[in-house]
Amino acid sequence: MRPTDIVVGTDGSTAGTYAVRWAAHQAARTGARLRIVCVYHWHLPGPGTSASQLDAAAREQAAAVAATAVADARGVRPAIDVQGSAVLGMPTEALLTEAGTAALLVVGSHGRGALASALLGSVGLDMATNAACPVAVVRGRAHTAIGPVVAGIDDTPASDRVLATAFDEAYRRGCGLVAVRTVGADAHAAAPVPAAAATTGLRTLVAVEVTEAVARMQGRYPTVPVEVELATGNAADVLVAASRSAQLLVLDGHGHLGVLGPALDPVTQHLLQRSDCPVLVLRDA
Repeated sequence: MRPTDIVVGTDGSTAGTYAVRWAAHQAARTGARLRIVCVYHWHLPGPGTSASQLDAAAREQAAAVAATAVADARGVRPAIDVQGSAVLGMPTEALLTEAGTAALLVVGSHGRGALASALLGSVGLDMATNAACPVAVVRGRAHTAIGPVVAGIDDTPASDRVLATAFDEAYRRGCGLVAVRTVGADAHAAAPVPAAAATTGLRTLVAVEVTEAVARMQGRYPTVPVEVELATGNAADVLVAASRSAQLLVLDGHGHLGVLGPALDPVTQHLLQRSDCPVLVLRDA
């Protein structure tokens, strides 16, 4: 697989179909090849049924799902280079393998019922946590072309990468960019100055920092209109609110190694569960 490939996983569900269509649009915007993968597995055979029969039946069903998805992708974007395949394995392990040589992995947000439909499926969460490439989780208003690209930034070096990616995505979509940075109201609570003065001083410093970061990137994308939003409050809640009028939210994974292995930053995890638009999670280079 070429490193410019976009890989999208589907199981034929509504969420999988949304992911395929989003990936098709992304492939058309970037000139990438689209590879659609339907992962399948089968259980041990019972009396009178051989393993080869079960494998053949499961593969045939998965291949049909992949073929339908390829036709759907071509219906959305006829000019893209797209192929589909059925892959034997468990969804998480198989898609992580595919992500190892991909430029982008796209998955849907799975759920059943009124409550579960708002929550990220375990496969999508695993991909965003462990994939070797950026991961797009297609959720919320999956195919809206209205609104800006929102970049969720903070005081870490990864914010430059988030801004650069968000600028590129906004440029390809022909839309604006909103750079969102939260400033904690209690950030200087221990400082020996009045709270209001501390907050004002902090906001000034953050405003200068964000403006300079945006200016460094905007030289490459002079046609992209940019807005900087400094907000006081919980970063997760601020970004969820911003997602309601956005067409894409770009975040850094902020991965860290915990007792049970890699884990996502809580803010990113919250957005993957509650964002009202697709979320693009960047990974460490």
